[in-house]
Amino acid sequence: MLRVLAIVPIAAVGLTAQTAVSITSCCTTNVVYTFNAGHIPSSNTTSGGSANLQATGASGQDQLFANWWYYRVASDTREFSFNRAATSGLQNPSAPIVVNAKGDTAVIEWVDVDGKGFDARLTTKVYSTSATSGAATQTMEITNRTGAPLTINIFNYADFDVCQSAGTDSAVFAGPPQQLHITDASSCGVTAVHLACSFTNYHTAPFGSTSAQSLMTNTVVDNLSNTGVPFGPADFTNGYQWQDVQIPDGQTATFQVVLAIDHVVPCCDVATVESYCNGKAGTNGIPAWGDTPLFVGGETELTLQNGFAGSAPVVALGVAPGVCVPIPNIGTVAVQPILTTFFLPAFDASGVSTVCLPVPGNPALCGASLVMQAFFADPGAQGGIAHTAGAEFRLGS
Repeated sequence: MLRVLAIVPIAAVGLTAQTAVSITSCCTTNVVYTFNAGHIPSSNTTSGGSANLQATGASGQDQLFANWWYYRVASDTREFSFNRAATSGLQNPSAPIVVNAKGDTAVIEWVDVDGKGFDARLTTKVYSTSATSGAATQTMEITNRTGAPLTINIFNYADFDVCQSAGTDSAVFAGPPQQLHITDASSCGVTAVHLACSFTNYHTAPFGSTSAQSLMTNTVVDNLSNTGVPFGPADFTNGYQWQDVQIPDGQTATFQVVLAIDHVVPCCDVATVESYCNGKAGTNGIPAWGDTPLFVGGETELTLQNGFAGSAPVVALGVAPGVCVPIPNIGTVAVQPILTTFFLPAFDASGVSTVCLPVPGNPALCGASLVMQAFFADPGAQGGIAHTAGAEFRLGS
């Protein structure tokens, strides 16, 4: 039997009612993560995180019941939820879940969380690894604005109901990296994954009074017990803790979680993309790469913007580090040496070129960096050629 979370009416905290918000993987559009109505807890002492995770489309089988984040600073006498109360610091509270243009990434931000002097930013991104598998990555960034060193504990909680059934789940640790693999005794054949990178403690327990969620909402200090695995069969829940993390004033600490379906997460390297050198403007300004990190074992929608309609960009590919070399009448070449080149589709009428780029699932690729730069003919550019800045892609999960 599926369970129902008790949701405190949003009107009680003076905020506009939440609605369900979904993000969907690009390229193969099968992975869907849904922030259900009431997903963000109504206060810092209540639970929340009602969510769905489906790897076969929005009408496919939902494997996830709840997923949320909690914290405790050194002076606290209990744990607290990142929340949506009027004093929480939640940004844009009437529509706090901000989805990017591609629809595969959502961001929630807090400034001065609960008046405690630190900021928080939660980024959730989904990507496909096959037509029936994929992952949702979550990155929680905590920035210390207190004016002094900050000691903080961060917790992530997940409740999977694999095969859309509660009560018959089992879980074991697998790896590397160490991750919980959750299965169900039924015949649906799905394996769910809950991974936290560099965690210190975990607590796996049946849903109810002994779960990590219950520990986060009681009135005492709790550190997770490192118990409960192997688990089941029972109603699976798990919490991860990063204990007593020290963050200097003005610095940011990052906490990474992956929720996956039928996908063994190959590593804890964070997939990133960063620009370097300078682009060269054309008719529509300086062409730019989209937010397109490369996931090991996944598909990425590689996107170029601000191009000249009908012109096909050629991409120079190399390995990091990139080197900026000015060349007369061309601009700045950011890939040296060039290992190979390939063409992207011609820019459409809106100046966008897009292609789906799969990355092999070889863990040896984790942490590797590639550099790319795109050039294209543009009559509005000096010398008739426009180009992007360099982009360094660090491969990860």
